[in-house]
Amino acid sequence: MFIGNLQELDDVLLHPLIAAVLRDFVATNADVLELPKGKIDLTVPAQFAPADMPKDPLFMIVSMDTSQLVTERRAEFHDTYLDIQLLLSGEEWIGIGPHTVELDRADNPHPDLYFMDEPSTTYVGLQPGDFVVIAPGELHTPLCTLTEPGQLRKIVFKVHKALLAPSA
Repeated sequence: MFIGNLQELDDVLLHPLIAAVLRDFVATNADVLELPKGKIDLTVPAQFAPADMPKDPLFMIVSMDTSQLVTERRAEFHDTYLDIQLLLSGEEWIGIGPHTVELDRADNPHPDLYFMDEPSTTYVGLQPGDFVVIAPGELHTPLCTLTEPGQLRKIVFKVHKALLAPSA
């Protein structure tokens, strides 16, 4: 897991594709609060396109959600996609860990979304402009609050793990 802020992209070491996705987003979206909610397919930069391109290799989901108390949220993980979770407005706490996931113990209600009843061990507070990079298999609990539920707007970029392979 990696935590950063859009204002500091030039000062951090990120996988080149992750940095490219975030830089392109900043360069092409002057008013991020006006983006429509829902899934938006993104173009994979040519230098990161594998020979055998997977279905839905790169997209983002724009959402408006209400945070919930940490005791009301379940931990989740993904097997196929890396998440870049970017907070646009509001305040969000994301739970991290424990670091062991077991597919056979997880509920799988949607493709590449697994839930576990494991409490997170650490919580990270996000403010607008902050992002978290979450690798496949990393247990996390998004959309949390430590106090009162509130509205937040965020984008989750989904990067297929095939795009991150050394041969890509």
